[in-house]
Amino acid sequence: MNKKKFQVDWSSTMEKIKKQETSTFKDERLYYPQFSEAGIAQAIIRFLPNPVDGEIPFVSNFSHSIKGMGGWYIENCPTTIKKECPVCKANTAIWDSDPDTVRSRSRKKSYYTNILVVKDPMHPENEGKVWLFKYGKKVHEKIMEKLQPPEGGINEPVMVFDYYKGADFKLIIKKIKVNNVLMPNYDSCTFNEPSPIGTDEAVEKIHNSLYKLDEFIAESNFKPYDELEAKFNRVVGVSKPTSIKVADIVVTGPKTEAIVKAPDNTTETSVFDDKGSEGNVDSFFEDLKKDD
Repeated sequence: MNKKKFQVDWSSTMEKIKKQETSTFKDERLYYPQFSEAGIAQAIIRFLPNPVDGEIPFVSNFSHSIKGMGGWYIENCPTTIKKECPVCKANTAIWDSDPDTVRSRSRKKSYYTNILVVKDPMHPENEGKVWLFKYGKKVHEKIMEKLQPPEGGINEPVMVFDYYKGADFKLIIKKIKVNNVLMPNYDSCTFNEPSPIGTDEAVEKIHNSLYKLDEFIAESNFKPYDELEAKFNRVVGVSKPTSIKVADIVVTGPKTEAIVKAPDNTTETSVFDDKGSEGNVDSFFEDLKKDD
């Protein structure tokens, strides 16, 4: 039998498809310290101001990281921009009956800011460069403790994002076992004493290298509801959108209106968390690099 003129070699094509489906997006602007063989990642970084004068030096957004029978659901949560989220909607529907499931797929809050890498023992080529830095609750608490120390205490506020009055941050991440699972722990992170970041010339160079932060909360960074709903249903293995329980329907006047909450769980579980009690440290940084 003669070979057909337009016959396609689908074996090689399928290999390319598989490679594309399993590939992940890495934002080269984001800084990630590398773990040593001892299970410790260390660096000295300096938090930097917003390139827009007078604006908050960090932005925050919500995301979901869910592993189900249909793969991974790793997406930004539209509640960040005050829009409805299919995951939060589904969580509301089972809030009373299945709180463990709700916790496992709760939205996770992350922060983005500019940093200068002052010292990186494993990759000195990163030093002296401005990077974007993604961090979570534990690091944010340490920042806020410096910015707003308890009233009546002995500590004075430190504007850690300031070029001249800020302070270097010792970023120390350790692998610890929690319930026989290795987790990232940030408890050892500390600030140094306040000091100038450098000369005026150095500050100008750093300032001109800052990244804009508004892209992380731009509407274009969030997928449409229908697309997210379809993906979520595929991952968790349901054939149709999760319905809201009767208990979640609130009557307002002559009409019945569904009030859908987006429950925040202060003990959210996620492989992205940096609280030292949740997540898998072996996949921590790789998962952070996945396309949101």
